[in-house]
Amino acid sequence: MSSFATLNPIRFGYFAFFLGLGIYLPYFSPYLLKQGFSAAEVGMLLGSVMLTKLIAPPVLGWLIDRSNQVTRWLLIATSGALLISLLMMISGWFSPGFGWWLFMLVAFGLMWQPLLSQMDVAALRLLGSRREQYPALRAWGSIGFIVSAMVLGALIDQFGLFLVPTLLSLSLLLLLISLTRLPEPDGHPSVRRHDDAGMVKVLRQPAMLGFLAGHFLIHAAHGVYYAFFSVYLANLGYSAAAIGALWALGVVAEIILFFLLPRIRPYCLLLLAIALMALRWWLIGYQADLLWWLLFAQLLHAASFGLTHAVGIWVVDHQFTGSAHARGMAVMSAVSYGGGAAAGLFLAGFLWDVVSAGTAFALMSVISLIALGIMATSKAVIHWQSQPQR
Repeated sequence: MSSFATLNPIRFGYFAFFLGLGIYLPYFSPYLLKQGFSAAEVGMLLGSVMLTKLIAPPVLGWLIDRSNQVTRWLLIATSGALLISLLMMISGWFSPGFGWWLFMLVAFGLMWQPLLSQMDVAALRLLGSRREQYPALRAWGSIGFIVSAMVLGALIDQFGLFLVPTLLSLSLLLLLISLTRLPEPDGHPSVRRHDDAGMVKVLRQPAMLGFLAGHFLIHAAHGVYYAFFSVYLANLGYSAAAIGALWALGVVAEIILFFLLPRIRPYCLLLLAIALMALRWWLIGYQADLLWWLLFAQLLHAASFGLTHAVGIWVVDHQFTGSAHARGMAVMSAVSYGGGAAAGLFLAGFLWDVVSAGTAFALMSVISLIALGIMATSKAVIHWQSQPQR
């Protein structure tokens, strides 16, 4: 099932999803500030979107594991996200209050946030025994992010931030079109190593607990970056086009990493990646006015996000199999991209109003180092490296 034609819908699905993410991450916080909200309110609004990952991915994963129909549920969730994004686009014309935006963003998050983890499930099922092709497949998402960040930055320079919800809706429409062409992948593997009790047993392993805790902190440490990196650079005098190019540069480094991963063992480099992440936040906090240091810091996105994400997918794919596969992906998504990212965004909203930008990013470095300590002491990836791969 892993022919080029069969994989085209998931390739374009990744492209379309990250096209929307390339709109949301760099520009949605400036858009909300333009709507008249304070930094603390923006942190709360963006954090509420991330908090939905504590609920939505596990629920969708349970529905997919129960029904064995990943494409059907992806179509339903994408349709819901598209309708709510259209509502956000219309509402933005009338500048509604905090409560209405909170309602819309929570509803949007419930539909949008579980999409990526279950697209990963569909991709891995389509690939079957050729899972080493996953990083190259996932790189199509990174390409979508680059196109979005570069093109939208130029458009914002010319037309303004009001375009943000419109372009987000267009990306979701493209995703929906791509998913209508996605075949229903083969379901549960013939060997079912983990039932419900088995899944709980895996979750109770000290190595898994340490790994999930580390990933929670890894994504919490991205909070100030995701919420206020664009605002910070704008305050330093960078144009919207330059800001988009800097976001894109980080994702270019991520793409290169994804294509190299089949040739290296990423789990051996995880601790180095987290250490480089700590360095990255310090450089952004204190050297962002120097372009060469900022460029270097953005190249470290390959470590702080690309490598940590790839290792997370590898671990979950090997530890949660059979009827627990979709739920395992959902747990990883909920803990890291949900709870961790939400905590980081809430913290970012608070910090941005009370400390300097350098101090805020320095605290993200501290969180990164705590994650490094947890990963190192739990020896999670070293533990699984010695187990046979399926």
